Amino acid sequence: MELQFNIDQGIYKIEIDFRDGRYLVKLGEKQYQVDSQRISENCLSLLLDGKAYTVFVAEDKTKRYISIQDEQFCIEEAKDQTETRSVAEASTLKGIPTISSPMPGKIVKILVREKDTVRKGQSLVIVEAMKMENEIRSPSAGVVEKINFKEGDLVDAAESIVEMELEEEK
Repeated sequence: MELQFNIDQGIYKIEIDFRDGRYLVKLGEKQYQVDSQRISENCLSLLLDGKAYTVFVAEDKTKRYISIQDEQFCIEEAKDQTETRSVAEASTLKGIPTISSPMPGKIVKILVREKDTVRKGQSLVIVEAMKMENEIRSPSAGVVEKINFKEGDLVDAAESIVEMELEEEK
């Protein structure tokens, strides 16, 4: 089976075959052997080329939100001119770059204040989703313009938590 997905603003073709009780996954020129075991409704254990990974998955109508070893990804089937983003990528809300959670959760800690200058990759917010704490990081250097939630608040997927003025846009 050949699939095409948007992952972190890139379009990837993935070929998946099931043989001898395991998956053979081809991504570009690389091929991987994957064993999969469902732990719970939203949790899988994967053995990828001999290395074990715990994977948490949440879904909405068109997207899957995946957390693997403190990395979060938003995946959807590729469509012409469709743009997706990872946790650390900024979207735009009424022309203002915003930082959001990849999945619904609870804001555990806000690590910045309005008017703070931040560097690329700096942790901004910690959101607890699917019993895991996920650090939301800045996609670029910039200045925090507005924080739309407080610690303890519940946030939906893709809902703007932090609005920023990014350095590239100054």
